[in-house]
Amino acid sequence: MAGRDTFQLRFAAVAASAAVLILLMAGQVAESRMINLCSHTAYPSLCRPLVKRVTNPRRATHRTIQALEAKTKVALAEAARFKNGNQAITTCYGTLSDAIYNLASARKSIRKRDVSAMNMYLTAAVSDYGACVDGFIETGQVNAVQNVAVDLRKISSNCLSLSALIS
Repeated sequence: MAGRDTFQLRFAAVAASAAVLILLMAGQVAESRMINLCSHTAYPSLCRPLVKRVTNPRRATHRTIQALEAKTKVALAEAARFKNGNQAITTCYGTLSDAIYNLASARKSIRKRDVSAMNMYLTAAVSDYGACVDGFIETGQVNAVQNVAVDLRKISSNCLSLSALIS
């Protein structure tokens, strides 16, 4: 009887160990999938915090669009404070306003599952951020608005890369 109890105890321990191993491997697969989403982007370090624990490219793109909208609104408010008398910031203010429109349109397109329209709007947003950054480069300015615009351009580029993974 003692031998049978020992066998059952060992069997239970092996079964529990196997279950834990399977769960760990499943977690690594999900983590690997998330990393793989960001590995398709030009700036993975900016991608990872935005798509944490998301494995679906559509959701990752949607989440990144939402983050871009929020960050762009903050940048727009900052640009509004300094746009008087500074042509580069005035230009950037206009392009950031355009980017907000394009991001909102991209978000609506993703909900409608219109991937081509979403990509068109995301491409326009990348262009908007690029125009903002170019205005600062041409005038040789470096300031807080320009630094934020550079990050926004990088994140929007990532977003466009994520959207290309949507099937």
